[in-house]
Parts: sequence; C-alpha cells; structure tokens
Amino acid sequence: MTNYILMWYVGIARIISTVPLLMRWSVCVWATPLALLAIWFGISLLIRISRSLIDRFLFSWKINGLLPIGETQRIALRTKTISEALKGLITFVLILTGIVWTLGLFNIPTSSILAGGAVIGLAISFGSQSLIKDLVNGCLILIEDQFAVGDVVKIGDKSGLVERLNLRVTQLRNSEGQLITIPNSNITNVCNLTRLWSRVDFSIIVVYENDPVKVLKVLKQVSEDLYNELGWRDRLIESPDVLGIDELDHTGMLVRVWIKTLPLEQWSVGREFRLRVRQAFEANQIQIGKPQWITYNASLENLNLNATPAVSSP
Repeated sequence: MTNYILMWYVGIARIISTVPLLMRWSVCVWATPLALLAIWFGISLLIRISRSLIDRFLFSWKINGLLPIGETQRIALRTKTISEALKGLITFVLILTGIVWTLGLFNIPTSSILAGGAVIGLAISFGSQSLIKDLVNGCLILIEDQFAVGDVVKIGDKSGLVERLNLRVTQLRNSEGQLITIPNSNITNVCNLTRLWSRVDFSIIVVYENDPVKVLKVLKQVSEDLYNELGWRDRLIESPDVLGIDELDHTGMLVRVWIKTLPLEQWSVGREFRLRVRQAFEANQIQIGKPQWITYNASLENLNLNATPAVSSP
C-alpha cells in the first residue's frame, strides 16, 4: 500500500514539475512532504528521548542504597505514577507543538486558532472544575508524598490499602475486599497508617484488686519475650515500651503498651501480643476489669397500693 502511495506521489510531483502552468507549485509539492516528515520524525524522536530521560532520572532517584528496603519499594511505586504523568504531559505538549508547526507549514494562521483554542479551553475549564481540582490535588499528593500505592490510609470515613493512584482518583481496597474510588479533589485529610513505621497502641483495663507492680512486670516480661523471639524480632523496630497506668476509673486501671513495628506489621504483631497477654494474665491470676452494675431493689410490701385519697362529703 505504501509503495502505491509513493508511486502516485512521485508521478504527480513529476507531472507538476514538468507542466509549465503547474511548475510554480513544484517546490511546495516536493518540499512540503519532506518538511512534514522532518517535523513528525523530530517530534517522535523528542518523545522517545524525553521518555528515556524520565526513566533514567527516576531510576537513579529510586535506587538509593542508603534507604531501607521498605522505603525503596515505596519510592519505586511512587516513581511509576510520576513517570506516567510526566510522559503523558510531555507527549501532549510535543504533539501540540507538532500540530502548530504543521498548520504553519500550510500557511494557516495559527494565532487565531490558538486564540480560539484558548477560549474553548477556558470554557471547558469552567465546565470541568472538579476534574481540574482532581488533577491539581493529585499532583500535590505525589509531590508532597502524602501516600503511595501499598500504603494503608484513612481518608475521611473510608480506609484501606491504596491499590491504585493517578492524577484523578485514588482507589482503596478495604478489609471486606471492596474497591473504593475517591476523587482526588475530595481528599483533604489523610491518615497514613504505614508511613516509614507503624505502632500497636495496646491498652487493657485490670481490676483494682491486682497488684499494679505485678501487672506491669508481667507485661514487660511478655514484651521482652516477644522482642527476643527470632520469628517476631524482624517485625519489631525496637523493644515494646510499657508506658504504665494511664487512667483510673470505676472499671479499674488502664495500662498501656506501645509497640513500634515495620509498616503493615502492626496487625499481626498486635494479635500475637494480645494472645500472649491473655495467656500470661491467666497464668498469673490477673483479672481484667469489667463494668460494675449496682441494682437497687425496692420492696413493694410497705407501699399502700390500695390506699385511696379521702373524699370530703358535702
């Protein structure tokens, strides 16, 4: 097919260059296609070069031997989203530049077209303000590194694992397996539960009859055993911190322990720690606090239910 087109083009060009009435267009016939080829070859070459430079720059950024493995993986996921956005933006700008050059090659006034395009773009922007807000907020999320793919976040009343992130939407997968899509313009407050490290905030209420010193001693022993065990040591950043008694109320004494873990490990570590605390409390006869109910029983025998009010006779 290409050969036939080329043959037709060469034949028409030779006819135009040999017929005296058509010779004034011969330069345009020969030069314009070559200029078009040069323009779009250069545009495609620039697109390839820019994509390669973006990949090289982001690759050198994400490969850093001084960072921990978890942070390196996080940067790798983040750079993927940034590279796709940058590649799309540069491709759009270069193609738009190529279209303008092509129009100028055919002596079509590009200034009026650009002015009209600006008016149309302004009208579209007013009609799609939410989309522009999504894109702007998506850029800020990436630049500020608020969260990335693989983080567990809480956005408003929604929470889950960030499964997909682009300039327009953020998609979360919650504990029930539901995929939640949130426009980036609706994201104002974000709680990132897995940024660099996580924490188990363990608290338990024990009754006043327990010896508080013994309770704290048992919790410290459970914490040390968990930290010194090889299977759990790799998930803990440091030894658990038994803070002590935080509150005193009618149900008992509230004791708190903080456990600093690697990202995404706080739930498995918390479940294991609660199991060990339950077993240790049972072995040391430590009672867990419970609400106290006080019931008042009023005897009805002393109430004169049959009493009737006195009625005065006229």
